[in-house]
Amino acid sequence: MNLPALSLLGLISLYLIAQVATFIFGIRNDKFYAPFHFVAGVFLGIIFFALSKNPFSTISLTLLAGILWEVYEYSMWKHVLKKSKFKPKRQDTINDLFLDFLGTLLGIFLSGQF
Repeated sequence: MNLPALSLLGLISLYLIAQVATFIFGIRNDKFYAPFHFVAGVFLGIIFFALSKNPFSTISLTLLAGILWEVYEYSMWKHVLKKSKFKPKRQDTINDLFLDFLGTLLGIFLSGQF
């Protein structure tokens, strides 16, 4: 199995782990999810670099995915959770996108190594 395929499996696993941890343990702390954003950035960086072979396109696509994820988080809060204590904060969004970016850089680097 190649690195992009493993990254896709890793990305799916990462999402499932985060959802299960949230459901079973009731974790809603933004700091808990920070490593998930970084690792997702690595996985997306590997996948997008395999598709485009262009670092700029890879970074752009990963940041687009990160922005779409933040829109998803906001929509979930607005239409499902509806509690002010779970409202996404601006600083959390900025941190998440920054971690996505850093993870993408590592993903591009790892893609070049294999």
